[in-house]
Amino acid sequence: MKHLIFFLLFSTIVFSQNYHYAIEDAPVKAPEIPVGVNNQLEEIKYFEAYLLPIAQKASLQAALDLHGSVRLEKGDYSGVDIVMKSNQRLYGYPSLTKVSNITITAGSTGVVLENLLPQDKTITLQAGGVISNCTFKSIKWATLKATNATFTNNTFINYGGNILIDCSQSGYFRNNKFIKHQSGGLTTVLTMKGNTATPSYGNVNLHTNFLTPHGDTSELDNLVSATFVGIDAEGWNLTGDGTKAMFKASNMGNVKMTDLGGGNSYSAVRTGAYDIDAANVSILNKKLFTEFDVISPRTNMIMIAALGGYKRGSGTVTGYDLWGNLDNTNSLKYNNVEQTTAITNTAIVSNLSASILGNQYTPWSRPTWETLPDPTGANWRSDRVGKPDSTTYIQNLINTNGVAELPEGVFYISSTLKVPLDRAHGIMGKGTGKTSIVGLKDDFPLITLTGGQDDNFVLAHLTLQGGNTGVYSSQNFGTQHMSFVWLKYVVFRDQNYGFQLEKMMGFDNNFFDNISFVNCNKGFFQDPLVNGDSDHSSFVDKTMFYRSQFINCNTAVSMLATRADNLNAWVDCKFSGGQTALSLGGNNYPIAANCDFTGFTGKQVISSGDISLYNSNFYSNSTTVSTIKSINSYIEGCNFSDGTTLFSSVIYNPVNAYIVNSTVSGTVASLVIDGDWNSKYSGVFMNSNFVSSPTLSKLLVNVKEGTITVIINTASNPYPQLLVTR
Repeated sequence: MKHLIFFLLFSTIVFSQNYHYAIEDAPVKAPEIPVGVNNQLEEIKYFEAYLLPIAQKASLQAALDLHGSVRLEKGDYSGVDIVMKSNQRLYGYPSLTKVSNITITAGSTGVVLENLLPQDKTITLQAGGVISNCTFKSIKWATLKATNATFTNNTFINYGGNILIDCSQSGYFRNNKFIKHQSGGLTTVLTMKGNTATPSYGNVNLHTNFLTPHGDTSELDNLVSATFVGIDAEGWNLTGDGTKAMFKASNMGNVKMTDLGGGNSYSAVRTGAYDIDAANVSILNKKLFTEFDVISPRTNMIMIAALGGYKRGSGTVTGYDLWGNLDNTNSLKYNNVEQTTAITNTAIVSNLSASILGNQYTPWSRPTWETLPDPTGANWRSDRVGKPDSTTYIQNLINTNGVAELPEGVFYISSTLKVPLDRAHGIMGKGTGKTSIVGLKDDFPLITLTGGQDDNFVLAHLTLQGGNTGVYSSQNFGTQHMSFVWLKYVVFRDQNYGFQLEKMMGFDNNFFDNISFVNCNKGFFQDPLVNGDSDHSSFVDKTMFYRSQFINCNTAVSMLATRADNLNAWVDCKFSGGQTALSLGGNNYPIAANCDFTGFTGKQVISSGDISLYNSNFYSNSTTVSTIKSINSYIEGCNFSDGTTLFSSVIYNPVNAYIVNSTVSGTVASLVIDGDWNSKYSGVFMNSNFVSSPTLSKLLVNVKEGTITVIINTASNPYPQLLVTR
């Protein structure tokens, strides 16, 4: 009986909180509750965590120690330092919850920190026992410090702030993933130092943005290896507080870099893009260069598809230079001599082969994608007829509370919900399988964003279904420039456009965490301004889709920019079914990493000016022309299992392809005509397997405007070398 009374009281409280109306509003019936549909696994863990009210923030540590998993309300929980131990989880509110300093106890495993704002505070990895298999996701403006700590196999995702790792005296860091790191405004925003006795290696930085550091940017020292896939560095040494190159690395073993862009022409002190002392350096797709760039004399350098050379540091040069299509020459040069036949010098072949093959390590594990919840079922269109209208109810919650917190249920609306872009408004449900907003008709956007300059909004844990658009942004609703839009767990279903940016301005440094699109004409749609003035054109910069699914969308992503988009990425994403996965234009360094592309039936799976593909798989596609239509393709560690021709021609443009450590089943050495211009075809193939063209399955091949030259006539043995762990 006691439990029954408690349940009734609790239910009444929840009902009264969730259904508070103005006096003049007619009450709305309780929404239908989806039956037999559950949330996604991470959502389940989030909502199962103990909810600690902000009024009890002084007991945060006690709650963690008692319950193990704690989630916080929106607001300020700072003032209490936090110590995290093994398997403890701390979840902030989707708008980010302010907290104080956090220490990860030495020897901890399985710690999770998510959606937290330790602004101007420190997250410390304690020295001592090994810290392993921890996740730090969506952390903003915190300094990560690890001094003589020992940590392995941890994942840092969407980390905003300085990362300062100093294991120069003891400890080590190995096989950690840094996926989307953004920092700037200070001096030395990335430090990674190791030691010889307990070496550090296997760490991968995927998607790095150094935004106007006032002084020196990065310092790496004494690491066995370091890998950076995608760097956008802007305005380093902005106020002249530093003297070093943007990427400063000393006493290194193997350094691998790709997709390097940015510039510092407007900085108070101009220094080099890089100053690297390493045994081996490989760079793929580099457009960032200065007259101050330096490589040490001992370094063996492999540079493919790059603009701008470098100077050798002082001393006797003992390393070699291998350049493939440097400065758009389409030539392959060894020590500045173009190679037009196979290299026969056994010593040179041996040295080059050792660098190209490297060591075979374990590729990043393939993501496991859940079946997305479908809370309204197959008959949702007919089921919505005659349902009560919750538009006024939800809009009142937005207007009154800022973030409308919806309970479980299906909410039907007849007109758009207006959400201001001011960091304080939005909508949050109880999970993608438990809370849905459904359009009663399909002639309006479910959510319209209003106003906002360098601002954002909250959207989390719900399904948006029907209407003509899920989320709509437009200059018609005020000047809009969005940054740090960090959305999590939203499923867009059955819309013409899922997320539409119509003729608005910037969309910068955003993170879409498990944001998925199902049965949409276009999932994510950048519909840009067409004014040629860059100050009035549209761009999407440094935005990452993480573990998103694009299911049966005609075009999963359409981003045809008028001012170049820069360093957008899709990581651990699933593209399945439809006509086109990625339709891109005017994009610099778009990256798809560890993704799957399957079931596409249009002309191409990907159409883009440039595209970079890493550890991605293409299979069960039946495109009518080719797999890729791109001016420049940068490919490493990928598998193309379809028999379709890999590339199309691009009207009025040459086609360049750089294929490294990959396997291609279809034809590659000739272009399929797609338009009225037969493009010239050039590229570099390195350690790749071409099932339909075995003569290309060699360690090094150069293609210069259709002329194929085998440079190292040794059989290839492809395996990924970028997104790997040791």
